[in-house]
Amino acid sequence: MPEVLPRFRDAVGVGRVAGPKIEEGRQPIYRWAASSRRDVERTGALIGPWLSREKREQFSAAVGLRFAQQPIDTVAWAAGLFDAEGSTSLSSHRSHAGYKMIEAAVTQGSSGGQPGELIRLRRVAALGTIYGPYAQEGANQPVFRWRAYARDDARRAIHLLQPWLGDVKRKQALRCLVVIDAQPPLPRGRVEWGSHKTRCIHGHEYASARIRPYVSRGVGIQLRDNKQCLTCMREQARVRRGRK
Repeated sequence: MPEVLPRFRDAVGVGRVAGPKIEEGRQPIYRWAASSRRDVERTGALIGPWLSREKREQFSAAVGLRFAQQPIDTVAWAAGLFDAEGSTSLSSHRSHAGYKMIEAAVTQGSSGGQPGELIRLRRVAALGTIYGPYAQEGANQPVFRWRAYARDDARRAIHLLQPWLGDVKRKQALRCLVVIDAQPPLPRGRVEWGSHKTRCIHGHEYASARIRPYVSRGVGIQLRDNKQCLTCMREQARVRRGRK
């Protein structure tokens, strides 16, 4: 049984956890449910201050609850969303074999643009980007995804949310951080070029590729070599003229 469901039941003080429901090709499914009007009203009243507009409308339609104030944005709320619908994962680096990249993400479906919960999550965490919509097999709506995938962004998101995360999502996140922290510093750029590149990818020296001397638009700025190869630009221009 997922740890988060008994925690939720104990927090609201009503309802029961049922399951597992077995479906072929899927993990066993458990659910918390409150079936009496009184229990539903109690649950809505307790968690209502943090609910999105869509969830509030469901409580209003079911038992007539009304919510006067705007939803409260807190880190604890964001952690609850991540605990339910988020994950931390590792993927192979695109250009450096053996290196791993970390990502913290929350995925939701929405037919009306970016989901309000993901917008709130980005605002509370003050980092990450919302991507989408994507077409996903088996999904009834277009899929959007909040992602914090730069190493430092993912680390900040995890440390921000982890005090309120359940044991499963906390351990998942910390295992990913252990892998990332064990990696040596990732080399950047072409090592053979050193820290200051003086030639373009075709071997032309920047200093000798310029037609006219560099003139700074500022005052008192030291002359520098152009980092756009003018020899390559002239050759590309000749090719374009030849095509015409």
